[in-house]
This record gives sequence, structure tokens and C-alpha cells, in this order.
Amino acid sequence: MNIAADKPRESFSEFMDSKTNLKPEPRITGTVNLIEDGEIILIPRPTADPQDAMTGNLLASGIGVLVPQLNKVYNNDPRVSDLVTWPAFYMGVGNLIAMPIADAVGRRPVYLISNLIMIAGAIWCSYSDSLGSHIGGRDFMALAAGQSEALCVLIAEETFFLHQRGNRIAWFCSLQTLGTALFIIASSYISNEIGWRWWYGIFAIITGFTFFVSILFVPETKYDRDLDSFFGGNDESPDGKVIASQRRNLDFVNFKRRSFWTDIKPWGAVKPRWKEVPKFWYHLGQLILFPSVFWLVLCSGALLGTYILMSAVFAEVLVAPPYSFNPNYLGFVMGGQAVVAFVVQPIAGYGSDIILKALTKRNNGISEPEYRLIPGLIPAAVGIVSCIIYGRSCQFPEDWAWTGVVITMNALFYSFVSVVVLGFVYTMDCYPQRGHVAMVALCAGRGFISFGISYGTTAFVRMSGYDGALDICAIVIGVLTAIGFVVYFFGKAFRKFTQRWAVDE
Repeated sequence: MNIAADKPRESFSEFMDSKTNLKPEPRITGTVNLIEDGEIILIPRPTADPQDAMTGNLLASGIGVLVPQLNKVYNNDPRVSDLVTWPAFYMGVGNLIAMPIADAVGRRPVYLISNLIMIAGAIWCSYSDSLGSHIGGRDFMALAAGQSEALCVLIAEETFFLHQRGNRIAWFCSLQTLGTALFIIASSYISNEIGWRWWYGIFAIITGFTFFVSILFVPETKYDRDLDSFFGGNDESPDGKVIASQRRNLDFVNFKRRSFWTDIKPWGAVKPRWKEVPKFWYHLGQLILFPSVFWLVLCSGALLGTYILMSAVFAEVLVAPPYSFNPNYLGFVMGGQAVVAFVVQPIAGYGSDIILKALTKRNNGISEPEYRLIPGLIPAAVGIVSCIIYGRSCQFPEDWAWTGVVITMNALFYSFVSVVVLGFVYTMDCYPQRGHVAMVALCAGRGFISFGISYGTTAFVRMSGYDGALDICAIVIGVLTAIGFVVYFFGKAFRKFTQRWAVDE
């Protein structure tokens, strides 16, 4: 039994300053006392429960390059493009199904089952005897693949404290990007040497290895916390807070002991609460309408849509004169994402945490989530410039170099990943009790947007030209960046207004 949870706690709406004895002041979700007397306050507040993940920190596929080969296999059937476009839709659907279940029964069982679904889907595709069956297998895989965006990020969020969050989530996204880039480069060689069916076979083997490693090293991270813990308060320490340098002891008297054998159980760490599933969808409907969250969905959706547009046309531009690329080397163009993986981390990761701590110190130790948005100016500027240069390099190749296509496409991808990282961390800081819902809002939202955009790419470019289409994308990104200044200066007011729908007392 959690004794601390049974104690009376102060209301969400107000708190008394123990040092000044000032009258109660309203509290706003996300606005927290992060630094006091030069010491970092641990948020959310860790408990003495060994089951609490905070007691100790534990450690798009490359199908696009196979399209030319698959066109030959399926006699240029126009539905081959469905192998690329529909999975984006089903990844969003997968998030809407799996994340509420993860809220009801725990993160670990859903994560492990998602790995098994990926293995089954890869085997299905490998043995498919028709294009329709192949598409069905891809869509089945996509239902589980969406968990790499929302559920995995949520697990990281529940394992680390607020002042570590930007760095750790950026590492996750960077390593994910690096793995994707390397797999894309290898995909063309795999399909050419041993066939596209073995491409799925190798994918199934890698996922199988991941499944067994996850059984050993991915414990359950869901832990119910009261609202007060997200403001750093604590009944156990003299000043009501736990600082980062403070030695913490576990309580084995009032809490159940944790062991390696209990950690590797596939399920059972969380008592199922199926009533949380409809509640999750209800909260999702509320959260998507919050101004800051809706803005971030539009930002990541616009950047992903622009990247889809670029990736849909770059091959035909580079293969044609005057660039005259060898088609076998197109995978290396997408492989530029490997560089992106190392660029995202310093700015969206370390940079975000450094700026947060520096501005928190200037603000008398009070942290505001909007500090996380400042590093977003760099990817926004990069995105706008990349659109302009890319469009002109495609439209007027005789006046530009191939680098105008290759570098800017990967630079735009950098902008997308950076905004995703900052968006994840910002919404977690704003609405700590709705972080799991925010992940779905951001991931599913941009997935559905990218699916819609993917069907209009060819007509869009044909109507406006490469330069005209990308100029429009640059304008959209510019407008969303301008709205970002509104979110930065009025974000606290937005949080104050919306917090009534984002907290559980």
C-alpha cells in the first residue's frame, strides 16, 4: 500500500509558500519550481516505492527504395504506392488502439505484443502471393509500428525527470533516425542480392532479437502519481522537495520489493483498469483542441507533409539529366538521415535542457514549458530555407547543383525530427498527467495529415511546379513559426485556461 498516497494533500488550485507564508496562489500545470538554492528539484517527485521507475533509470521503414523492384514484380500496378502510403494511416490507427490499452494494462505487455505483431506482419509480407496480400501485411505491421513513436517515447518520459527529458528523448529519436538511415542504405543491397522477400525476413529476425532483449531490459514504467508530485512537493523531505544530489532510500517495509524476476514478467505489474480506455479517448478529444497542442500537430504535420513531397519527387529529378544519378545510389541520398541523427541531439536535446535550466535560474528557479520552444527557431529557419532551395534546384537543375536537392531534403528532415522532439517534451511539461494522451495526439495527428498529403503530391507539383509547390510549403512553415511566437508569449495563459480539463485531482 502506498502510504504517501493516503495522506491528505493540498488542492491543485492553490498552495502555501512554506518560507514566506504568503497567501495561497494559483498553480498552473507546467509552471514548477525546478531550481532552489542552486539545486535541481526532481520532477516528477520520486517515491520510496521500488516499483517506481523514477527510483532508478534503466536503460518509416526503407520500403521506398524497393519500389522500382516491386513495380517490376507487380507489372507496374498503380497500387504499389499503397505499400508506402497506407501504412502511415494505419500507424495512426495503431496508436489510437494500443495506447489506451497501454494505459489500462501497462506499457510492457503492449510493447511486447507490438513486437510480435511486427514479426508476424513481416512473415506475412515475405510469403504474400499477391499485391493485395502484400499491402495487407504492410498495414498489419503498421498497426504495431506506430508504437515506436508514441509508446516508446512515453516509456522514456516515465523513466527520466523533467530536467533530463529533452536530452533523453532526443537521444531516442536520434538513434531511431540513425537506425532507419542505415536500414534504408542496406535495403537496396539486400533486395538486389537476395530479393525483396528476404528483406522482410531479415526485418523479422531483427525484430525477434529486439523482442527477446526487451523481455530482459524493458520493465514496466506505468506508475500512478498524484498531481502534487508534478510540482515537486514531497511529504518525506524537510522542505517538501527532493533534490537531485539528495541520497534516496527505498522503503521495503510499506512497499513490495522489486526483483529481476518480477521485472521480466510479460504482464501483471499493473492491475488492469479497462475503464481507462474510453476515458483515454475522451481526454484525447479534449487535448487535441488545446491551442498549443493543435499548433504542434500542425507544425509536425506540415513538416512531415513537406518531407513526403520532397521524397516523392527527388528520385526522378536526380536520375534525369543534368544530375544523372545512378539509381543504385539513391539509397545513400536518404541515408543522409544518419547525419541528421547526430545534429538533432545537441540542439533539440542538450540545447533544450541547457536553455531550460539557464532561463529557470533567471526566473528565480521557476521553470516554464515555453522555454522548450526557443531551440525550435533553428529548425524552423532551416525548414523555410530548405524548401526554397530545394524547389529551385528541382525546377531549374541547369542553374543549381545536385547538393541543392540532397542536402536540403535531409535538412528538412532535421527540421521535422527536431520539432517532433521539442513537441514531445513541451507537451509533457505542459500537461504531465496527460503526457500519454499528448503522444497519441501528436503522432496520430501527423500520421493522418501525412497520409492525406501523400495522395495529392503529384497533382500539387504538376499544377504549381517544383518551385511553386515548395514556396507554398515555405510560406506555411513561416506562418506556423509566426504563430509559435504567440504560443511562447501566451502559452502560460493557454495552460491556465485549459488545465481544468488536463488534471486528475
